[in-house]
Amino acid sequence: MDAPKFLLDTHIHLFRERDLSTLAWQDPNGPLYGVYDIQEYKSCISPIPSSYSGFVFVETDRKYTDPKDPSEDLAAWQHVLEEYRYLLQLSKDGGDGGKLVRGIVPWAPIHLGREVMERYTKLLGSVDAEVYGGEKHSLLVGFRYLIQDKPKGTIIAPAFVEGLKYLRDTGMVFDLGIDVNRNSLWQFEEALTALSQVEGLRIVINHLSKPPLGREPEGGGMDKWKIFMEEVAKLNVTMKLSGGFSELPPGFAVDSSELPDKVASMVLDYARPIFKIFGPGRIIWGSDWPVCGIGYGQVTGQQKGAWHDWLKISTTVINKILAEGEVNAEPEEWEGIWGKNAIRAYGLSGF
Repeated sequence: MDAPKFLLDTHIHLFRERDLSTLAWQDPNGPLYGVYDIQEYKSCISPIPSSYSGFVFVETDRKYTDPKDPSEDLAAWQHVLEEYRYLLQLSKDGGDGGKLVRGIVPWAPIHLGREVMERYTKLLGSVDAEVYGGEKHSLLVGFRYLIQDKPKGTIIAPAFVEGLKYLRDTGMVFDLGIDVNRNSLWQFEEALTALSQVEGLRIVINHLSKPPLGREPEGGGMDKWKIFMEEVAKLNVTMKLSGGFSELPPGFAVDSSELPDKVASMVLDYARPIFKIFGPGRIIWGSDWPVCGIGYGQVTGQQKGAWHDWLKISTTVINKILAEGEVNAEPEEWEGIWGKNAIRAYGLSGF
C-alpha cells in the first residue's frame, strides 16, 4: 500500500498548561507534564502529510466527582465541561488548527445511568449554545468513560448498561478503553458481557485492546483473547490501530533505526488476527498523541518522532498483512483504514 490518499488521526488528546492540575493522571514528574496543545501537535506531526485531514479528539481523563443530586452537577463536572468548551472554541475560533477538529469524544458519566446522562448532555448543550450560539455543529460524535483503571464489576453494573443504552438511543458512539496488558483478560470479558446487552450500540475499541506486545495475555493467553475478539466482532464494533508504543514490554531496548521494524513485528502478532476477524473495513488508524511519545521516548530518548514512526509502523503492518494474502477485502476497505472507515464509524461530516 502506498502513502495514504486521505489521512485522519482518530485518537489524539490536547491540553494546555492551565489544564494540568485538572488531569486525574498528571504528575509534575511525569513524562507528559507540559503543554500539548494544538500548536504542539502540529509541530510534532510536521512535516504534515499532504493527505492529512484532521483528527478526532478523545477525552483526557479530567478530574470529576459523582454528584449526589442535580444541584451538584456543575461543580462535579466543571473540568470535563471545560475540556469540551476548549475543543469547541478551538473548532470555531482556532484558525487552521480549528479546521482540523473533525470530531469530539468527551468524557461522560455513563456509569451513573440514563437519567444522569440526560442531565449531563443538557449541560453539554449549554456549552454548545455558549460557544456556537444558535449555529449547529456535528462535532460531538461519541463518549468515553475509561474502563482500564476501574475495578472489577464497573462496566457490567446495571447503571452502566443503562448508560450504554442511552448512548445507543441517542446515536452516540461508545469509545471503549480497556487494558489487556496490565489487567489480563478479565476486563475484556466483562466488557463483552456488558456490550452484548446493548444491541445496536456503535462501539470503537481503543488501541487494539491494549495487548501486551511481545507476550501473550495473562488469564487465558492468545487463544482466549482471539475468542473474545471473535465474539465482540459480532457486535457493531470498529477497532483502532493505535497505541502500540504504550504496550512495549518492560525494558524494551533497540537501536532507533531498528525501532519501526521491531515494533511492527510485535504489533503484527495481534493485528494479524484482528484483521482476519474484523476485516480492514472495520479498522481505523489513530496515533494516541501525545501518549504515544512516552514509550517511544523511553527507547529513543525523545518524544518527537513518535507520530511519524507510528504511521510508518502501521503502514508496515498493513502492507505485511496485505502481502500474506489471507485477508480478502476490496481496495477501498484497505485505503479506508486511514480515514474513510472512521467517517462511517463515527458519523463524521464535513468531508
